[in-house]
Amino acid sequence: MATTLLLDPGVLSENPVLELYGWTAVEVRGGLAVLPRRDQWLQALGSGVEAVGLPSRVAGGDFPQAVVHLQKGRAATQEGLSTAWRNLGLGGRLLLVGGNELGIKSAVKRLGEELGQAGDLLVNRARSRVVSFERTQHSGPEPPTPPEIEVEGGGEVFTLQSAIGVFSADRVDRGSRLLLDHLGVVECPTRILDMGCGIGVLGLAALRRWPGATAVLADVDRRAVGAATQSAADLGLSERCQTSWWDAVQEKPPSSNCDLVLVNPPFHTEKKVDLDPARAMFRSLVQVLAPGGTALVVANRTLPYEQQLGGIGRLRMICDEAGFKLMEVHRS
Repeated sequence: MATTLLLDPGVLSENPVLELYGWTAVEVRGGLAVLPRRDQWLQALGSGVEAVGLPSRVAGGDFPQAVVHLQKGRAATQEGLSTAWRNLGLGGRLLLVGGNELGIKSAVKRLGEELGQAGDLLVNRARSRVVSFERTQHSGPEPPTPPEIEVEGGGEVFTLQSAIGVFSADRVDRGSRLLLDHLGVVECPTRILDMGCGIGVLGLAALRRWPGATAVLADVDRRAVGAATQSAADLGLSERCQTSWWDAVQEKPPSSNCDLVLVNPPFHTEKKVDLDPARAMFRSLVQVLAPGGTALVVANRTLPYEQQLGGIGRLRMICDEAGFKLMEVHRS
């Protein structure tokens, strides 16, 4: 993996590190890691690493070195580079690390053009690179602006704050769209859990549809949770909405006795298919659903979830279209 290149001789100095989207360097040199994913944050804390969930939580540091792990999305990488640059002392080193499959060569070229320096190639092996840039008086990489998205639900349109680096940051994904279109199959719930809420599309739409309901919106990505929290406030829903930064695999569910659970589970970790978070969410349904409660689960048509869901309660296929399936689980 590209991260192991940081441990090559001469790559890191002996000084503390600010590390964005990883903790390999902080584990050996000390400092602070920025880890938006709750699962990674928990693992880092278990290893004795100091970590925060958001780039904005880095409080005016003056680090001698910073590491940014190249991200799949360009905007997330840009946010990491901007945060690192702002928190480096003059003459400090900014290390960009990543693999060829993520476009490290192009990312290094863009950053070099933006900073007006070529960068120093420290390591080039295993189809990955580590490149160093010097912190100068240059203003540095511009931070990206989080987008807003429009959501149609219940015959109305409303706007949600999105976040850099989250799933489907600039539009409602097709799975959520399908579930939104079929919310009407449920009759007036009072206690809702949006499990894997992202920026809150499903949970906030449900609260607008049913003004007598309360909801907990939970997600593994701290950036998504922050956006959902902001949108709930913007829409005047804060009194009926709680948000939770939550990892389904390692932690207990953040709510119970729910009569409606909305689930659009992730099935990728970076580029790999990973069904563990979805299966952990399904196991949590046993603890979360009240007797007579309903879970609406949307998923890619090819994913093999029916057997596990059928063991929780009565399973009904609501629809199968455009590559996605919507299932209802009713707990007796």
